Amino acid sequence: MRRVPWVALGALFAALGAWASGFLQPVAALLPGCAFKGLTGFACATCGLTRCVLALGRWDWTGAFHWHPVAAGAAALLPFLAVWDLRRAWRGEPYPGLPDSRVLRLSVWALLLGTWALQALRGM
Repeated sequence: MRRVPWVALGALFAALGAWASGFLQPVAALLPGCAFKGLTGFACATCGLTRCVLALGRWDWTGAFHWHPVAAGAAALLPFLAVWDLRRAWRGEPYPGLPDSRVLRLSVWALLLGTWALQALRGM
């Protein structure tokens, strides 16, 4: 039995979402602001994510990286991950187990907290 390439399907839906966001550019100003920032006055960890996706819809990678570096980096990696996943699915290979590395987990947390600090310092 073949397995479903979930990562590739997720990448496809993410690409379709970024493409569809190109059509939302005229109404982007009508989107509500960040509720967390409205309540606290501080940027949240995902502040800039909507503007990042809108920039990706315009193929503006510099702008996307400015608004949310982690999301833009993940978007740049998605095609490679999709090809890897399709290759594994074609061969019928199972997904590898998640690494049980404390250093990797702490690195991911540091990256996310660093992005949050960057957003807060910029006063997004």
